[in-house]
Amino acid sequence: MVIHDRSYSRWKGDRAAPVKAASVVFEAGVKRGVATIFRRKLPAIGLILAAFGPWIFFLGVILVAAYLRGNVETFPGAVEAINENFRDILSMTPEFVYSYMFLAQFAFVMVACVLVGAPLIAEDRRANALEMYLSRPVTAGRYLVGKLATIAFFISLVTVVPTVLLVLVQISVSWHDPGELVRLLGLLLRTVVAAVPWVVVPAFTITAASSLADRGRNAAILWLSVVVMLEFVVSNILRGVFNADAFQLLQIGFNIRQVMNLVLGNDVDLVTTVPVWASALVLVGWVVLCTRVLLARVRPVEVVA
Repeated sequence: MVIHDRSYSRWKGDRAAPVKAASVVFEAGVKRGVATIFRRKLPAIGLILAAFGPWIFFLGVILVAAYLRGNVETFPGAVEAINENFRDILSMTPEFVYSYMFLAQFAFVMVACVLVGAPLIAEDRRANALEMYLSRPVTAGRYLVGKLATIAFFISLVTVVPTVLLVLVQISVSWHDPGELVRLLGLLLRTVVAAVPWVVVPAFTITAASSLADRGRNAAILWLSVVVMLEFVVSNILRGVFNADAFQLLQIGFNIRQVMNLVLGNDVDLVTTVPVWASALVLVGWVVLCTRVLLARVRPVEVVA
């Protein structure tokens, strides 16, 4: 009696089809990042609550205010009280968007870069996985796009996504007010545009630092050292010695803030003594420098049979 094993089926794919290497690298990076964050569940839960706790509170304020406005007869005086105590949240001004997306989430962007971004390329170098990744037909460009998309995803998750959702919720509850729909739609567009440097620059800098090290912790130390030295030591010393605000251009965070405030239309936090075009030029320079470092450290491999 002959038994035919049908468990094996021939692959019928198209060998000429383009390889979706960037999406594969991105998916693998997201899975590794989630596993790194949830390596210990209690600290991970505490980190998530700290990152998204303010967002839940702000969302609750907007929804409660909308409910009270719809039931003024039942809750007399409550509308005036909540409007007075939470005026910045309910008005959804550029100052509030900047304060939440940058100032409130700055620490969590740093944590995301250290935990998720630092090991992205460094761990592949340590495990000699670059040879497998960069074997044809996977190119260095697709590999880097996947890695940059990974850290950009986690940064956006704690900054851009919650802010956009708050603006959308505010639109849903106040679109009928005169002029509010147009104002909030404009704010929504400016929020997305202002988030570009806040996501792109940290993603490029931490990925470049990761390509220069063979371990994730070494990349994190390198990145933190550069950021801390430029943000709090070198620029402040030079600014104090020469009494010139132009030395703030050495701070990556300051340049990001300047561009964000200009796009959002936030004149309150905009430093007028330093031109915004100079800050934008410095950020472009950082991205170009990091790109050159990445292309020099991550090179394609030819596999010869």
